[in-house]
Amino acid sequence: MKSSLLKNYINVHVALKEEHYEMVFALIQRFEFTGIEEKLDEIVICFVSSYWTDEIRKALMEVINSIEPEAFIIKEETIEEQNWNEEWEKNVEPVRVSDDILITPEWKKDEFDAKYKIIINPKMSFGTGDHQTTRLVCRLMEDIKDPKKFWIDAGTGTGVLAIFAAMLGAERIYAFDNNIWSIENAKENFELNGVADKIELAEVDIEDCTLPECDIVVANLFLSLVVPAMPLFYKSLQRKKGDLILSGVLKYHLEDILEGAMKNNFEVINTLFEDDWVAVHLRAM
Repeated sequence: MKSSLLKNYINVHVALKEEHYEMVFALIQRFEFTGIEEKLDEIVICFVSSYWTDEIRKALMEVINSIEPEAFIIKEETIEEQNWNEEWEKNVEPVRVSDDILITPEWKKDEFDAKYKIIINPKMSFGTGDHQTTRLVCRLMEDIKDPKKFWIDAGTGTGVLAIFAAMLGAERIYAFDNNIWSIENAKENFELNGVADKIELAEVDIEDCTLPECDIVVANLFLSLVVPAMPLFYKSLQRKKGDLILSGVLKYHLEDILEGAMKNNFEVINTLFEDDWVAVHLRAM
């Protein structure tokens, strides 16, 4: 007999052009989804099945179609929590970010070796760190000349970037996110990697937070959050002329980032691209 504690989830596959992802993600925040997966011109939005009703379906597509009228639901699939976890163990593969960086689920950690081996056990619908923007940010973090400082990870998600900062030698890290699933998952991953003692973890919205003075900020967020947060980041980094590494942004919006950097007294140190995504390393002046 199946446990009554197990939840069913609905994965809603929506056909959507990649250039519209960021705007759609910003507009659907009011819906109670547990996560989003990005594919090629397709997103998969996960809901607890009890939440997914005809009314929610209609409201969701009205919002998405306001950005892309041709967008449509490809399919809806029901997934049991236990079966979902089994599928992760079957299908999730380690990700080689660079020659020195590997991101791997715990059950495959002994199959590969790397200078920096980041172990991530994702909760349902949270990633394993294999998105292009995560790889880009990690590569820029490798280039930080003096990593043994105070870091902030804005929008920590599974905790990949905070963990990597600790592995690089960060003395102290403040990581935050506004999603309780993310907070629980990040906490587990910090402990799994033996870095929990270096990281202060908080559940807070970036629009509502006040950041402490620090040396380095990493922010892998949506464009709609990154640009408005630049004054917040600058205030935190200003005195120490610290570094800001941004991603979560499509290359088509690089000019928005550069314009925001100029208005907030940042200089551009480096930019990296992978597929349609970009990451930018800035420094407070």
